[in-house]
Amino acid sequence: MKRLETVANIAVIVAVVVFLVFIGREEYQRHNMPHPMSAKDLIGTKVTLPGVHFSPANKTLLIAISTTCHFCRDSEPFYKDLLAKNNGRLNIVAVLPQPLAEAQAYVQNSIAPSVQVVSAQLDSFGVSGTPTLLLVDGSGKVQQAWVGKLDDKGQQQVASSLM
Repeated sequence: MKRLETVANIAVIVAVVVFLVFIGREEYQRHNMPHPMSAKDLIGTKVTLPGVHFSPANKTLLIAISTTCHFCRDSEPFYKDLLAKNNGRLNIVAVLPQPLAEAQAYVQNSIAPSVQVVSAQLDSFGVSGTPTLLLVDGSGKVQQAWVGKLDDKGQQQVASSLM
C-alpha cells in the first residue's frame, strides 16, 4: 500500500512538472513571438516589390490575397467593382504567395485580366494575413491599410479613399 502511494505521488509530481513546462513555454512564445501587423502598423511602411513601379500620377492599391483564402474569394465582387469604378485612375496590383503562373491564372479568372500580378511572400512587406489592402503612394509608402474581409462600411471607406 505504501508503494502504491509513493508511485501515485511521483506520478502527480511528474504531471505537474509537465503541465508547468507546457504552460511556461506557451507564455514564453506568446510574449516573445512577433505579433502580426495590424492595419495601423502598416501605415507609413515602405513597400518594394519586384517588377512593381509605383506611379506618382495614380494611386496604387495592393491587394494581398491567396488562392486558398475563402475570404479573398468572398471579396472578389468588391475588387471587380473597384476596377470598374476607377478605370484608369487606379493601379491595382495583386500580390499572392503562390507561384506566378498559378497566381496569374487565379487573378485573371477571378478578378480581371488587366490586374498586374506579383508572386511574393506576403510577410516580406509586413502582411501577415489575407485579404489585406494597401493604398500606396508614388514612393511605395503605405498611406492606408485594411486587413481582413471588409464589411459594407469598410468597402465604402476603401472606395472613398480611392476617389
